[in-house]
Amino acid sequence: MSAPLAGVNVLDLSWVMVGPASGRYLADMGADVIKVESSKRIDPVRTLGPFKDGKAGPERSVSYHNLNAGKRCIAIDIRRPEGREIILRLAQWADVVLESFTPGVLETLHLGYPDLRRRNERIIMASTSLLGQTGPYAQGTSGVGTMGAAMSGATYQIGWPDREPAGPFGPWTDAVTPRFIVASILAALHRRSRTGTGSYIDVAQAEAGIQFMLPAYYECAANGAIPERRGVAGSPLQVPQGLFRCSGEDRWIAIDASAPNHWEALRAVIAEMCDARFDTIVGRMRNRAELEAAISKWTRAQEAAAVEHRLQAAGVPAHVVSRSGDFARDVDLREAGHLHKIIDPVFGEAEIEGPRFSLERTPLPPTRRGPRIGEHTKEVLATVLGMSESEIAQLSEAGLLA
Repeated sequence: MSAPLAGVNVLDLSWVMVGPASGRYLADMGADVIKVESSKRIDPVRTLGPFKDGKAGPERSVSYHNLNAGKRCIAIDIRRPEGREIILRLAQWADVVLESFTPGVLETLHLGYPDLRRRNERIIMASTSLLGQTGPYAQGTSGVGTMGAAMSGATYQIGWPDREPAGPFGPWTDAVTPRFIVASILAALHRRSRTGTGSYIDVAQAEAGIQFMLPAYYECAANGAIPERRGVAGSPLQVPQGLFRCSGEDRWIAIDASAPNHWEALRAVIAEMCDARFDTIVGRMRNRAELEAAISKWTRAQEAAAVEHRLQAAGVPAHVVSRSGDFARDVDLREAGHLHKIIDPVFGEAEIEGPRFSLERTPLPPTRRGPRIGEHTKEVLATVLGMSESEIAQLSEAGLLA
């Protein structure tokens, strides 16, 4: 049985994270994804690392491999007319095109959706930018997920009330947005299978992030109140709920025993919870500081993993606050295939993520390392576009394949 997207061709004109991560999902499902890059203007994620063995280099970024695993790569100078013609010819081959240029740039190169659609009426194109392709601020607005987090409102909500906003970890909307893009592409492929028509998908990173910030918006819309940074985890209306220190260096446990059944289960484990002040929800909220101090006293004397095991066995939602080392040692992640070893001809072995999902009745292709710059240029031009060796040589001599 073939992979879910076997036979689906994807032309990846994107870079950094949002578009490449979306293309990685499609490659994981068996699509043939061809990434377009140039040694003259490499994908910036190649410069971000982390680098294998701490040695910087455009072919040594583990992040690049993780985002582009399973793809092929061609090096084309799309600023020249001959390079753009190659892209248009590849659009005739492609079912899906991904792009993450600043709005307006592809149109100036005559590679926008109308240009590609003239070559292939069935093509599905997905664009992702910070603010989408339309609206008063879209054109010319560029940036990465750090800006997307700020635009969505997420940055303001995280941090301490007496300090500047800290924001979520990393370029937040870079991780959020691909989930919207891939779901939209799969829906568009399904629609095309029924109607025969392609479509254009315009995804704004900030808008994808806003979906997760709606509770803050509702508070303002309903009550005129702007939620402020609290500097602590958990909801002010859910008690007990938050992070509690455990033994060891900077080790924590997340606990949510705010539901009545979970609260009663927690009380059965921690003797200090039997205080009459904590009998009612109102009492727990009024005495939150004392309640959380009692939980912290109990957790501080134990290792986080032991607390997690004991509370989960009692039916209390709890989990260790994981660090990267915890993921690396996680047996379940390894057995499930989430962590996958690759062998690269430049730096040797490294570990990246495998597919983020599994399907019971449909196999997924094996996870392959990310491609080197232009690694498959000649192969793609020959097998996909049917170019002869002499034609490819002429393009190379003209400096087009770099």
